[in-house]
Amino acid sequence: MKDLEKFEKFIKGELEEGDLWEFKKSLEVDASLAAEYEVYKAAFSPNARKKHQLMDELNDLRRTKTQRSIPFGWQRIAAVAAGIIILLGIGFGLIKMQHSASNQELYAQYFVAESASFNVRSATNSLEQPVLDGMQFYELHNYDAAIEMFEKAPNNLMGKLYSGLSMMELGDFKGAIHKFDDIINHSDNLFVDQAEWYQSLCYLRTGKRSKAIEKFQEIADDNGVYKTKALKILKEINKE
Repeated sequence: MKDLEKFEKFIKGELEEGDLWEFKKSLEVDASLAAEYEVYKAAFSPNARKKHQLMDELNDLRRTKTQRSIPFGWQRIAAVAAGIIILLGIGFGLIKMQHSASNQELYAQYFVAESASFNVRSATNSLEQPVLDGMQFYELHNYDAAIEMFEKAPNNLMGKLYSGLSMMELGDFKGAIHKFDDIINHSDNLFVDQAEWYQSLCYLRTGKRSKAIEKFQEIADDNGVYKTKALKILKEINKE
């Protein structure tokens, strides 16, 4: 029951900062929890709810027709039925996509930007002011201003991470790869796992599929927080 409550709050964006961080990390390392979340998300997705609503409406219309035995609005039934067919078509399309997903589709499926709130709250005393300002701009989705602030603290690794994430949001994947490289090459820091994961997604998004597969495999072979996701995306890629 606790997990279901967290699933719902996570989807609605209602988890508190600390709980959000813990939940996201749990999804990375607990394969069974991640699987349960995917089932829950699919069951309560807008398309799923809409399909059930249309089915219920169609059944109600049919019952009304039987009970009243009078001419009925066939055009409305046809419209509802057409809606069901379209949604079922979307469902089949999604199943097909799972077997042959493009680079962009996989990127969109797996890219979930980090929230800055928890990191700011945890490291406020040790962060340089430009990085704090950049984080605030990042949270406001003002990515250009965020990058400008992060550039004022060029050696700050957290600033580099969120500068890279800001660039991903703006579509500057080449710049993001460079920022993540700086973090990875530094090696001994808390942001290597994140940098490797997001850099791999950048390679995938820019069509460097072989490079992306190589990087995802390295993550999968390691015991980091993105191991489960890396194994999953490799499985998706290998379906083709």
